[in-house]
Amino acid sequence: MYSKQQKTAKPASDIPASNQFGPRSFAVPPQAKEAAPQNDQKPEQNQPEGAKQDNNGFPDAAVFTRHLTPPTTPKVQMKLTQNQVQQINTLGSATVQREGTEADKKPAPPAADELILSSDPNFAKNAYLDWFRNQVKAKIESWGLGFKGDTIQLKKVEIKGASTDAIVLKWDGAWGTQPATTNIPFTMSPIDAKSAVTGVHKLKGWSKVESADQNILDNLFGGEVNQLSQASRDNLRGSFAGLNAKSEDDQAKVLKGVIGDKAAKPYLANEPMATVAVKFKLEGPTAQKDYDFRGKKADAESWLAKFDDATQIKIIAPKAPEAGYHYHSVQEAADAASYLPKESRAVINTILLNIVENPQDAHWAVQYNTPNFHSYMTAGAAGEVTIYPNKVVKPLPDAQGMRSSMVHETGHTWSYKNWGNDTTKGKWVDWKTAMDKDKTSVSGYAMADIAEDVAETVKVYGSTKGSPPFAEYRRIIPNRFTILDQEYK
Repeated sequence: MYSKQQKTAKPASDIPASNQFGPRSFAVPPQAKEAAPQNDQKPEQNQPEGAKQDNNGFPDAAVFTRHLTPPTTPKVQMKLTQNQVQQINTLGSATVQREGTEADKKPAPPAADELILSSDPNFAKNAYLDWFRNQVKAKIESWGLGFKGDTIQLKKVEIKGASTDAIVLKWDGAWGTQPATTNIPFTMSPIDAKSAVTGVHKLKGWSKVESADQNILDNLFGGEVNQLSQASRDNLRGSFAGLNAKSEDDQAKVLKGVIGDKAAKPYLANEPMATVAVKFKLEGPTAQKDYDFRGKKADAESWLAKFDDATQIKIIAPKAPEAGYHYHSVQEAADAASYLPKESRAVINTILLNIVENPQDAHWAVQYNTPNFHSYMTAGAAGEVTIYPNKVVKPLPDAQGMRSSMVHETGHTWSYKNWGNDTTKGKWVDWKTAMDKDKTSVSGYAMADIAEDVAETVKVYGSTKGSPPFAEYRRIIPNRFTILDQEYK
């Protein structure tokens, strides 16, 4: 998937990595079964006497007035006040006025200490309360903190001016600083983040961690919406309960170990693309006879993608695809390029949709000790991105995976074109200094070497800019982001 450049003073050959973009699963509430009416009764027959509803949603007038004397049939009027609906029963010259019920009152927006766990009508139901309670409970208690189930309720709140049923969590200050995220995803990551920071701070060994490392750990564990922070928390969670039995020095050692631990990182940085695509149009195709693809000559079609920022990229595809392979389309290739940072798109001249798998896969299978190794995408200093087909039994990455991979690959091309091929000189030295100061990397793959660190960091920077994860990554690796601020303007 990724090209791994050699640390030499001459242009390096493309070294790919295996396809890591399989489907991912997320915690989603199970579908609840609706309770069936008892004895085939109509809804109003299931209600106790005195609570039957008329067509306007109010208690039945006859029931409401049956104790009044003399008995008479009341005339019902509606009266609107500023905050409630009232029903007035007029009995001759006498008037009985009923205060509006809770259901009549306009709901208020969520309180300052309330977080929305779900306002989705499919899940904001009593049937899902226990599911949400269990999810939140698991996160909070995993960091040694207490949880009370009544902090989560189903209630009506005002959201964007409308009355909405929502499952709401009342934040407990004992869990730490309230998350900045008010609409909590099903992963509960913002709740997990703040609870983790609080739980870690309660460890006696926290005071043994140097101030600079404390700051790094706070940003790593406290990131509410980025994948690196989630991976860091998941790495520590399994051993956290046993830390109290360790000495303060050993606790500090475990905590500091998370900063540089490859296992505490996602294998690849693969944040959702927050960038806005540049519009483009495709021109072509023109025929090319016996094109020299990687591994085989075959007839090809050449297209030209013209982007609104005045960049142009040639896209070459097989005229007749090989049987048994799954290919990306020319349209998909142009779409992926439209999401690149303009600095990366500007250094690409060609996207090659190769006709066969990478002929060097067998070599890399031995090199990486990975049987059945398969290249997905490579790029080099020459400005050509190559995308390889795959067997139909193993589908290619989706649009998100393709776009993310291309940002990484063009990060290689951009760095080699602008900084040169010798990673021991010039801007590469500045980057190495920034790496040493930041002490952590955005993914396990970034830890392979300095070239992969640049490419993975460029991917995070370019794909999340303008989104909440971008701000969190800036706090985690500020020195490298400062360099990219100057390069990717």
